[in-house]
Amino acid sequence: MPLVILLLTLTISCGASFAIGLYAGVKRVWPVPQLRLLLATEGQPLVRTDKFGRLLSYPGKIEITCPIQDEKTAVLLLVGQSNAANYQGQRHQSVDNRVVNFSDGRCYRAASPLLGADGQEGETWTLLGNKLVQSGLYRTVILIPAAVGGSSVRRWAEGGDLNAMLVAVIREVKERYTITAVLLDQGATDFALGTSENRYRSDLKSMIDTVRAQGVHAPFFITRCSVGGRDWEEDNPIARAQASLADSRDAVFDGPNTDRDITALDRYDGYHFGASGQEKFVGAWIRLLRKYSGM
Repeated sequence: MPLVILLLTLTISCGASFAIGLYAGVKRVWPVPQLRLLLATEGQPLVRTDKFGRLLSYPGKIEITCPIQDEKTAVLLLVGQSNAANYQGQRHQSVDNRVVNFSDGRCYRAASPLLGADGQEGETWTLLGNKLVQSGLYRTVILIPAAVGGSSVRRWAEGGDLNAMLVAVIREVKERYTITAVLLDQGATDFALGTSENRYRSDLKSMIDTVRAQGVHAPFFITRCSVGGRDWEEDNPIARAQASLADSRDAVFDGPNTDRDITALDRYDGYHFGASGQEKFVGAWIRLLRKYSGM
Protein backbone atom coordinates (compact mmCIF):
# COMPACT_ATOMS: atom_id res chain seq x y z
CA MET A 1 0.00 0.00 0.00
CA PRO A 2 2.72 2.62 0.74
CA LEU A 3 4.26 2.02 -2.73
CA VAL A 4 0.89 2.51 -4.40
CA ILE A 5 0.37 5.80 -2.52
CA LEU A 6 3.83 6.98 -3.50
CA LEU A 7 3.23 6.25 -7.19
CA LEU A 8 -0.15 7.95 -7.06
CA THR A 9 1.38 11.05 -5.43
CA LEU A 10 4.12 11.28 -8.08
CA THR A 11 1.57 10.91 -10.87
CA ILE A 12 -0.59 13.72 -9.48
CA SER A 13 2.46 15.96 -8.93
CA CYS A 14 3.77 15.44 -12.47
CA GLY A 15 0.34 16.05 -13.93
CA ALA A 16 -0.03 19.29 -11.99
CA SER A 17 3.40 20.48 -13.09
CA PHE A 18 2.55 19.75 -16.72
CA ALA A 19 -0.75 21.61 -16.43
CA ILE A 20 0.93 24.65 -14.87
CA GLY A 21 3.61 24.66 -17.56
CA LEU A 22 1.01 24.35 -20.32
CA TYR A 23 -1.05 27.18 -18.85
CA ALA A 24 2.04 29.37 -18.49
CA GLY A 25 2.98 28.75 -22.11
CA VAL A 26 -0.47 29.56 -23.43
CA LYS A 27 -0.88 32.65 -21.25
CA ARG A 28 2.75 33.74 -21.72
CA VAL A 29 3.24 34.21 -18.00
CA TRP A 30 6.08 33.22 -15.69
CA PRO A 31 8.24 31.26 -16.05
CA VAL A 32 8.16 31.16 -19.87
CA PRO A 33 9.48 34.70 -20.64
CA GLN A 34 12.13 34.37 -17.94
CA LEU A 35 13.26 31.01 -19.29
CA ARG A 36 13.44 32.44 -22.81
CA LEU A 37 15.55 35.34 -21.54
CA LEU A 38 17.90 32.97 -19.75
CA LEU A 39 18.32 30.89 -22.91
CA ALA A 40 18.85 33.99 -25.08
CA THR A 41 21.58 35.38 -22.81
CA GLU A 42 23.27 32.07 -22.02
CA GLY A 43 27.00 32.44 -22.45
CA GLN A 44 26.89 36.22 -22.66
CA PRO A 45 28.93 38.29 -20.17
CA LEU A 46 27.24 39.51 -17.04
CA VAL A 47 27.13 43.18 -16.10
CA ARG A 48 30.67 44.39 -15.40
CA THR A 49 31.62 47.89 -14.31
CA ASP A 50 34.76 49.87 -13.62
CA LYS A 51 35.54 51.61 -10.33
CA PHE A 52 33.28 54.53 -11.31
CA GLY A 53 30.33 52.23 -11.98
CA ARG A 54 30.61 52.71 -15.76
CA LEU A 55 29.39 49.70 -17.75
CA LEU A 56 32.12 47.58 -19.30
CA SER A 57 29.81 44.75 -20.37
CA TYR A 58 26.07 44.17 -20.44
CA PRO A 59 23.95 41.20 -21.61
CA GLY A 60 22.79 41.36 -25.20
CA LYS A 61 25.59 43.53 -26.57
CA ILE A 62 26.52 42.77 -30.19
CA GLU A 63 30.22 43.28 -30.85
CA ILE A 64 31.07 44.41 -34.39
CA THR A 65 34.13 45.32 -36.40
CA CYS A 66 35.06 48.92 -35.69
CA PRO A 67 34.28 51.07 -38.74
CA ILE A 68 36.91 53.15 -40.48
CA GLN A 69 36.48 56.87 -39.94
CA ASP A 70 35.97 59.10 -42.98
CA GLU A 71 34.51 62.55 -43.67
CA LYS A 72 30.98 61.20 -43.17
CA THR A 73 31.72 59.79 -39.71
CA ALA A 74 30.74 61.56 -36.49
CA VAL A 75 32.79 60.60 -33.43
CA LEU A 76 30.99 61.99 -30.39
CA LEU A 77 32.50 62.11 -26.90
CA LEU A 78 29.53 62.16 -24.48
CA VAL A 79 30.35 63.53 -21.05
CA GLY A 80 28.43 64.48 -17.91
CA GLN A 81 26.05 63.20 -15.30
CA SER A 82 22.84 61.18 -15.33
CA ASN A 83 21.04 62.57 -18.40
CA ALA A 84 24.20 61.66 -20.32
CA ALA A 85 24.66 58.37 -18.47
CA ASN A 86 21.78 55.93 -19.16
CA TYR A 87 19.24 57.28 -16.67
CA GLN A 88 16.51 58.31 -19.12
CA GLY A 89 13.07 56.86 -19.64
CA GLN A 90 13.12 55.38 -23.15
CA ARG A 91 15.56 52.80 -24.47
CA HIS A 92 16.78 52.86 -28.07
CA GLN A 93 18.84 50.67 -30.38
CA SER A 94 20.46 50.88 -33.79
CA VAL A 95 18.93 48.65 -36.45
CA ASP A 96 22.33 48.10 -38.09
CA ASN A 97 26.02 48.81 -37.64
CA ARG A 98 25.94 52.48 -38.64
CA VAL A 99 25.47 53.70 -35.06
CA VAL A 100 28.27 52.35 -32.90
CA ASN A 101 29.07 52.28 -29.18
CA PHE A 102 32.86 52.45 -28.72
CA SER A 103 34.08 51.27 -25.33
CA ASP A 104 37.30 49.84 -23.95
CA GLY A 105 38.83 49.66 -27.42
CA ARG A 106 35.95 47.67 -28.93
CA CYS A 107 32.87 48.47 -30.99
CA TYR A 108 29.28 47.38 -30.44
CA ARG A 109 26.01 48.02 -32.20
CA ALA A 110 24.55 50.91 -30.21
CA ALA A 111 21.72 50.00 -27.83
CA SER A 112 20.58 51.20 -24.41
CA PRO A 113 22.20 51.14 -21.97
CA LEU A 114 25.43 52.24 -23.59
CA LEU A 115 28.77 50.96 -22.39
CA GLY A 116 30.94 53.69 -20.88
CA ALA A 117 28.22 55.26 -18.73
CA ASP A 118 27.09 54.08 -15.31
CA GLY A 119 23.27 53.85 -15.60
CA GLN A 120 21.35 50.82 -16.86
CA GLU A 121 18.22 52.44 -18.27
CA GLY A 122 17.38 54.51 -21.35
CA GLU A 123 19.48 57.13 -23.15
CA THR A 124 19.23 59.68 -25.95
CA TRP A 125 22.53 59.18 -27.75
CA THR A 126 21.50 56.13 -29.75
CA LEU A 127 18.38 57.94 -30.92
CA LEU A 128 20.57 60.90 -31.88
CA GLY A 129 22.85 58.62 -33.88
CA ASN A 130 19.91 57.01 -35.67
CA LYS A 131 18.47 60.37 -36.67
CA LEU A 132 21.84 61.79 -37.75
CA VAL A 133 22.25 58.83 -40.10
CA GLN A 134 18.65 59.05 -41.33
CA SER A 135 19.09 62.78 -42.03
CA GLY A 136 22.07 62.07 -44.29
CA LEU A 137 24.35 64.35 -42.29
CA TYR A 138 26.55 61.37 -41.39
CA ARG A 139 26.93 57.86 -42.73
CA THR A 140 28.30 56.48 -39.45
CA VAL A 141 28.00 57.75 -35.88
CA ILE A 142 30.35 56.53 -33.17
CA LEU A 143 29.18 57.14 -29.60
CA ILE A 144 31.76 57.30 -26.80
CA PRO A 145 30.08 57.78 -23.40
CA ALA A 146 32.19 58.86 -20.44
CA ALA A 147 29.44 59.81 -18.00
CA VAL A 148 28.61 59.19 -14.34
CA GLY A 149 25.29 59.98 -12.70
CA GLY A 150 25.31 62.56 -9.90
CA SER A 151 28.84 63.71 -10.65
CA SER A 152 29.87 67.22 -9.63
CA VAL A 153 31.99 69.48 -11.83
CA ARG A 154 34.82 69.33 -9.26
CA ARG A 155 35.36 65.68 -10.16
CA TRP A 156 35.78 66.60 -13.84
CA ALA A 157 38.29 69.40 -13.19
CA GLU A 158 42.05 68.84 -13.09
CA GLY A 159 42.91 66.69 -10.08
CA GLY A 160 39.47 65.07 -9.95
CA ASP A 161 38.95 61.34 -10.34
CA LEU A 162 36.70 61.73 -13.37
CA ASN A 163 39.21 64.06 -15.00
CA ALA A 164 41.72 61.22 -14.94
CA MET A 165 39.08 58.83 -16.30
CA LEU A 166 38.28 61.28 -19.12
CA VAL A 167 41.94 61.56 -20.08
CA ALA A 168 42.21 57.76 -20.22
CA VAL A 169 39.12 57.50 -22.43
CA ILE A 170 40.39 60.18 -24.83
CA ARG A 171 43.79 58.51 -25.13
CA GLU A 172 42.14 55.20 -25.89
CA VAL A 173 39.89 56.78 -28.53
CA LYS A 174 42.83 58.57 -30.20
CA GLU A 175 44.45 55.22 -30.99
CA ARG A 176 41.66 54.62 -33.52
CA TYR A 177 39.54 57.75 -34.06
CA THR A 178 39.57 61.54 -34.17
CA ILE A 179 36.84 63.03 -31.97
CA THR A 180 34.60 65.36 -34.00
CA ALA A 181 32.52 66.84 -31.14
CA VAL A 182 32.31 66.83 -27.35
CA LEU A 183 28.78 66.93 -25.90
CA LEU A 184 28.58 67.88 -22.21
CA ASP A 185 25.46 67.56 -20.05
CA GLN A 186 26.26 68.36 -16.41
CA GLY A 187 25.24 70.88 -13.76
CA ALA A 188 22.19 69.79 -11.78
CA THR A 189 24.28 68.24 -9.03
CA ASP A 190 26.22 71.48 -8.58
CA PHE A 191 23.02 73.51 -8.34
CA ALA A 192 21.84 71.16 -5.60
CA LEU A 193 25.23 71.43 -3.87
CA GLY A 194 25.18 75.23 -4.01
CA THR A 195 28.39 75.50 -6.04
CA SER A 196 29.21 79.16 -6.64
CA GLU A 197 29.24 80.69 -10.11
CA ASN A 198 32.96 81.41 -10.02
CA ARG A 199 33.84 77.96 -8.71
CA TYR A 200 31.72 76.22 -11.33
CA ARG A 201 33.17 78.35 -14.12
CA SER A 202 36.72 77.65 -12.96
CA ASP A 203 36.21 73.90 -12.68
CA LEU A 204 34.40 73.57 -16.01
CA LYS A 205 37.09 75.64 -17.71
CA SER A 206 39.64 73.28 -16.19
CA MET A 207 37.79 70.33 -17.70
CA ILE A 208 37.72 71.98 -21.14
CA ASP A 209 41.43 72.76 -20.85
CA THR A 210 42.07 69.09 -20.06
CA VAL A 211 40.27 68.01 -23.22
CA ARG A 212 42.20 70.53 -25.30
CA ALA A 213 45.50 69.45 -23.73
CA GLN A 214 44.80 65.95 -25.06
CA GLY A 215 44.75 67.30 -28.59
CA VAL A 216 40.97 67.36 -28.98
CA HIS A 217 40.11 70.64 -30.71
CA ALA A 218 36.67 69.65 -31.97
CA PRO A 219 33.61 71.75 -31.08
CA PHE A 220 32.83 71.47 -27.36
CA PHE A 221 29.12 71.97 -26.58
CA ILE A 222 27.92 72.89 -23.08
CA THR A 223 24.30 71.98 -22.39
CA ARG A 224 22.46 74.54 -20.25
CA CYS A 225 21.68 72.09 -17.48
CA SER A 226 20.97 73.06 -13.88
CA VAL A 227 17.49 71.77 -13.00
CA GLY A 228 17.73 70.07 -9.63
CA GLY A 229 17.13 70.63 -5.95
CA ARG A 230 14.82 73.09 -4.27
CA ASP A 231 14.29 76.75 -5.08
CA TRP A 232 15.51 76.30 -8.65
CA GLU A 233 15.02 79.13 -11.11
CA GLU A 234 16.32 79.48 -14.63
CA ASP A 235 18.65 82.39 -13.82
CA ASN A 236 21.05 80.76 -11.37
CA PRO A 237 24.83 80.57 -10.75
CA ILE A 238 25.33 77.30 -12.63
CA ALA A 239 23.42 78.42 -15.73
CA ARG A 240 25.25 81.74 -15.78
CA ALA A 241 28.63 80.03 -15.52
CA GLN A 242 27.76 77.64 -18.32
CA ALA A 243 26.65 80.49 -20.60
CA SER A 244 29.76 82.54 -19.85
CA LEU A 245 32.16 79.89 -21.16
CA ALA A 246 30.94 79.87 -24.75
CA ASP A 247 33.88 81.11 -26.82
CA SER A 248 33.97 80.55 -30.58
CA ARG A 249 37.72 81.29 -30.62
CA ASP A 250 38.25 78.04 -28.71
CA ALA A 251 35.35 76.24 -30.45
CA VAL A 252 33.28 76.18 -27.24
CA PHE A 253 29.58 76.63 -27.92
CA ASP A 254 26.22 76.70 -26.18
CA GLY A 255 24.52 73.32 -26.33
CA PRO A 256 20.79 72.69 -25.98
CA ASN A 257 19.05 74.71 -23.27
CA THR A 258 17.33 71.90 -21.39
CA ASP A 259 16.54 74.21 -18.45
CA ARG A 260 14.23 76.16 -20.73
CA ASP A 261 13.08 73.64 -23.33
CA ILE A 262 12.68 70.35 -21.41
CA THR A 263 9.66 70.96 -19.20
CA ALA A 264 8.45 69.09 -16.13
CA LEU A 265 6.09 67.12 -18.39
CA ASP A 266 9.12 65.90 -20.35
CA ARG A 267 10.81 64.55 -17.21
CA TYR A 268 9.51 61.35 -15.66
CA ASP A 269 10.73 62.19 -12.15
CA GLY A 270 11.16 65.95 -12.32
CA TYR A 271 14.74 65.67 -13.55
CA HIS A 272 15.47 62.76 -15.92
CA PHE A 273 14.09 62.92 -19.45
CA GLY A 274 11.16 60.81 -20.55
CA ALA A 275 10.51 59.96 -24.20
CA SER A 276 9.21 63.44 -25.11
CA GLY A 277 12.20 65.11 -23.47
CA GLN A 278 14.56 62.79 -25.30
CA GLU A 279 12.99 63.71 -28.64
CA LYS A 280 13.39 67.43 -27.88
CA PHE A 281 16.98 66.89 -26.79
CA VAL A 282 17.80 65.07 -30.02
CA GLY A 283 16.16 67.76 -32.14
CA ALA A 284 18.28 70.44 -30.51
CA TRP A 285 21.49 68.46 -30.99
CA ILE A 286 20.79 67.80 -34.65
CA ARG A 287 20.31 71.51 -35.30
CA LEU A 288 23.60 72.30 -33.55
CA LEU A 289 25.62 69.54 -35.19
CA ARG A 290 24.28 70.48 -38.59
CA LYS A 291 25.28 74.10 -37.98
CA TYR A 292 28.83 73.28 -36.89
CA SER A 293 29.48 70.09 -38.90
CA GLY A 294 31.79 71.92 -41.31
CA MET A 295 34.29 72.92 -38.63
